[in-house]
Amino acid sequence: MEQINSMEVKHMDKNKKICHCFNVSVDDIERAIENGADTFQELQDATSCGKGCGACLAEAKSVFDELLKKR
Repeated sequence: MEQINSMEVKHMDKNKKICHCFNVSVDDIERAIENGADTFQELQDATSCGKGCGACLAEAKSVFDELLKKR
């Protein structure tokens, strides 16, 4: 999967599911960051995002990185 840029994240539906195994949305990732998740590991600890099948890892990391930049 290609990297997601900041413009794509800005216009992304907040309800879009990123991790289907644990039902994690863009909004959930944003809230985890607002609650102090500064690393992808901390995001995973807070949401379990990417800890199931792993298919979402590239997109989840990309969305996390872009949202973290906005903070």
